[in-house]
Amino acid sequence: MKKDVKQILEEFVKECSKKLKLATIIQFGSSTYTDDFDDVDLLFIPEKAVVPTQNILSLLSIMKSFENNYGEIVFDFGGVDTRKRKGRFFITVIFLSKKEMEVQYNPNDKFLLQSLILDKNKRILYGNDVLEGKSFELNNRQLFELLVVEVKLALRKSLDDLETKKLAIRRLFKTFLRAMLINEGNFKKEELLSKFKYKFCDEIKLPKNSEKIINKNITEKDFEDILKFTEDCLRYLVK
Repeated sequence: MKKDVKQILEEFVKECSKKLKLATIIQFGSSTYTDDFDDVDLLFIPEKAVVPTQNILSLLSIMKSFENNYGEIVFDFGGVDTRKRKGRFFITVIFLSKKEMEVQYNPNDKFLLQSLILDKNKRILYGNDVLEGKSFELNNRQLFELLVVEVKLALRKSLDDLETKKLAIRRLFKTFLRAMLINEGNFKKEELLSKFKYKFCDEIKLPKNSEKIINKNITEKDFEDILKFTEDCLRYLVK
């Protein structure tokens, strides 16, 4: 019997909660508040201070088993999106140890954790909300360090085919919007532009086709506008 992605996800979480020693599994991102999604984001936090090797090996085995059973899904670690396997739905798993939750210097982890704390739509699929009562606000220096890396990653992908380039530059645009608003809240995709305009007014101008870009209607002509937008954001962070 063919299953939809929500049924597959429920089965996957049940299997992981049985075979891995986890403190919590958290679902976040667009799959928590809309039926129009093609990726599912999950945060796994183990009981131990450092992620045990056996947990990782067991998780890999579970992932491969599910991919063998369901051709429409593709698993990914950390959202890097470099899998050769293709499918209708991407399920990204981020494995973050309890010790990593004491992060001081890694802006990527702080960005993720702060986003999750502010995300009113996140779902606790297993265990307890271990983020309750915590805060990971980022300063401008940390945001700058995070975002310059994102620009380089997008530029690297832009050297591939046009579709890869368009996906990379749209992802870069959304990442910048979310990062520049990170200490204001975690917003749905359709809220990002209005929240950005409200906070920055004329200090940072959005690309002229922002509405189309964020709704996946992006062309190669938008490439330069988005890069200029990222430059303006970086200048704002270091002024």
